Amino acid sequence: MKNTLDLTSEEIKELEELKKHPVDYSDIPETLDFSKAKFKYYNITPKKEPITFRLDADLIAVMKGTGKGYQTKVNEILRNYFMDQSLKKI
Repeated sequence: MKNTLDLTSEEIKELEELKKHPVDYSDIPETLDFSKAKFKYYNITPKKEPITFRLDADLIAVMKGTGKGYQTKVNEILRNYFMDQSLKKI
């Protein structure tokens, strides 16, 4: 892609003409349901804070049964739940 400083006067005129014609978005369906959207946190490293809370023994067994990193999975489940709740308020 050319730098705007490298454009000829003719190319600049063409670009100016394009501004006069709006883009037709009618063939693109409007999306209002973002319920399946995945939100990622970029450039943010949340600070991990050690806490203690009690969970049902069967729930702990199920989570530990998923393998190494079960605490991270619990964190992700909670984060997704609360993100979903906050999106419902919008």
